[in-house]
Amino acid sequence: MIFPVGPWFSIWTELWWKPRQICEHKGLAPVSLDSVRMMIGDGAKAMIRKGLSQHGAKIVPDEVEKELWPIFLAYYEANITRRSQPFEHCVNTLDALRGAGANLTVCTVIGGDTLGLKKPNGRHIIETVRKGRGAPARAIMIGDAWTDERAARDAGLPFVFVSFGYGSLSDEPYDCLRSIDHWRDMQQALTELARQT
Repeated sequence: MIFPVGPWFSIWTELWWKPRQICEHKGLAPVSLDSVRMMIGDGAKAMIRKGLSQHGAKIVPDEVEKELWPIFLAYYEANITRRSQPFEHCVNTLDALRGAGANLTVCTVIGGDTLGLKKPNGRHIIETVRKGRGAPARAIMIGDAWTDERAARDAGLPFVFVSFGYGSLSDEPYDCLRSIDHWRDMQQALTELARQT
């Protein structure tokens, strides 16, 4: 199984603080939690640009890359789990999957900076599976955003969409897709997809 971080944790509060730090650094008012939800899904640098855009601030690519990105990363590394909690049934489900022999890999950790690729490029997902010592032919992608879905499609992998995340699905039909509303439904969705492939 390959996941981004989003479907594991209820992290809205922490995500709100990350762009807030950048806005404070720039002397801008903080962004609201509801606004941040709409900024998630295209990567951290995009989140920085969206936070600045909300205030009508000028976006200077060199400043984002050399000044604001390092501030964002430092805060993220120091605080990633400070206000986060696993979704209900997440830990038990992951333990059960691991106990059944599943290899769990987080694609957020092995990201675009490591591989030079990022979602929705399916090669990012396949290379992440390989780096996690998994078999791409047996992998199933789990995610909560259109970029996750697109990456799964591009990689030719089955996909489980978790509706309680921040994103949405595309309108395109996909035979190898299941959608769940709670972690307690994950094992059934994975079993159905594994039987289908």
